[in-house]
Amino acid sequence: MNRTGLVRGLGLVTLTGLVAGNIVGSGIYLEPGKLADFGSVALLAWVAVAIGYFPLTLVYGDLANAYPLAGGLQVYAQRAFGPLAGLVTAVLYWFSGVAACAAFVIGFVGYAPVFVPALDDPRWAFLLAQAILWSFTLVNVAGVKAAGWVSVATTVLKIVPLLVLAVALIPAARLENLQPFAPQGLGSLLPAVGIIAWLFVGAESVTVPAEEVRDAGPTIRRAARAGYALAAGVYLLVAGALAVGVAPAAIAGSKSPLAVAALGAMGPWGETLLTAGALVSMAGILNGYMLIVGRLPYAAARDGLAPAWLAGVHPRFGTPARAIAVSAIPTSLLMLLLFSGTLLKAYNDVALVSTVCSLVSIGVACLAQPVLMRREPERFAPAALRRGRISAAAGLAVAVVMIAGAGGEAIRWTAVLALLAVLYYLARRHRRAARGQP
Repeated sequence: MNRTGLVRGLGLVTLTGLVAGNIVGSGIYLEPGKLADFGSVALLAWVAVAIGYFPLTLVYGDLANAYPLAGGLQVYAQRAFGPLAGLVTAVLYWFSGVAACAAFVIGFVGYAPVFVPALDDPRWAFLLAQAILWSFTLVNVAGVKAAGWVSVATTVLKIVPLLVLAVALIPAARLENLQPFAPQGLGSLLPAVGIIAWLFVGAESVTVPAEEVRDAGPTIRRAARAGYALAAGVYLLVAGALAVGVAPAAIAGSKSPLAVAALGAMGPWGETLLTAGALVSMAGILNGYMLIVGRLPYAAARDGLAPAWLAGVHPRFGTPARAIAVSAIPTSLLMLLLFSGTLLKAYNDVALVSTVCSLVSIGVACLAQPVLMRREPERFAPAALRRGRISAAAGLAVAVVMIAGAGGEAIRWTAVLALLAVLYYLARRHRRAARGQP
C-alpha cells in the first residue's frame, strides 16, 4: 500500500491489458452494422482515427510520467487551470465512463440472445444487465490486482476470435464488396469518424489509477503505447477484412454484425465463437471501465472537489469502495434505455455522448500539457519537452475534429453536463464561504 491506503497492484502486463482491453470492447462487435451504411469510405475513417489518436498516447504518457497521481485528466486540468477546470473535466470524464459502462452492458445483452433467446425480452435483458454490472462492481471493490488480471484474461480471449474471423474472411474477399464507395456522399466521412472515435476512446484511462501502479510514470508511458498499438492493429485488420470479405448489405443495421459475418464465413461454429468473443469483450471492458470510473470521484474528493466521504479507502481491500459503488448507480439507471427505442439506437446514443464527454476532457489535457511544461519543466523528460507542444497540438486538433463528427445532439448534452458541473462548483464554493471555509 502507498500512503493513501491504495494498493500498487498494477504492473506493465496488467496495465497494458487494461489499456488494450479498455479500447477493444463492445464497439468493434456492434458498430460495423452502423458503418456499413456509409460504404467503404468508412475504411478511410478507420485509418484516419487510428493515425490521429497516436499523438494522444504520447500526451497521456508524458503527463502521467510527470504527475503520477490518481485521477488522470482531471489532475492535469486542475494543476494547469485551477479547481473549476479540474471539476468540469472530472465530471465529464466520469460521466463518459458511466455512460460507457451502460453502453457495454447494452451491447452485452444485444449479443446474449444468440445463446439464450429468452433474453430478447427486455425484462430479462434488464435483469441480466443489472447482474453483470453489480458483479463487476464487486470484483473492483475486492482489489485492483484482481481487476487487472481479469482485464488481461479477457483481452486475450476477446482478441483471438477477432483474429480468427479476419483470417476466415480472406477466401471470401471480393473487390465488389467495396462498392458503393460512399453511398451517402463524401460528407459521410466525418460522421463515420465520429462513430469510430468512440471505439478508440479508452487509452487515456491508463492515467487514472496512477497511484495503484508500480513504478507509475515509466510503466504508464510504456503501457499506453503498447496497449494502443495492439488495439489499433486488431481494429484495422478486422475492419479491412470485413470491408473486402462481407457485402455491406449483409450486416447493415444488424445488432450483432460480426456474428453474422462469422456465420457466413465459418458456419454456426463461427457465429458461436464470435458471439462468445463479444460477450467476453464487453464483460472485460466493463470490468476495466469500472476500475477507472471508481477512481475519479475518489480523486475529486481527495482534491476537495467532491464530498470528502468519497475519498474513503476500504481498510481490507485498499480500494475506493464507496466511489466505485456510487459510480455504478447511474450506470444502473441508464439501463432503462433498454425499454425505449431499438437496442442499437440506444447503444449509439449513449456511445456518442460518452465519446464527446471523453474527447472534451482529453482536449483539456492537451491544452494543459504546454502550460505545465512551461510552469514545471523539471517534471518532464527531455524528450517530452521537445515533442510535447507538437503532440499536444496534434492531439487537440484530433479531439476537435472527432467532436465535430459526433453530431450536435451529443455536443449539446455534453454542454449541459459541463454547465451542471459549473453550477455545482459555484454552489459548493458559496456554501464553504458561508461556513468560513477556504
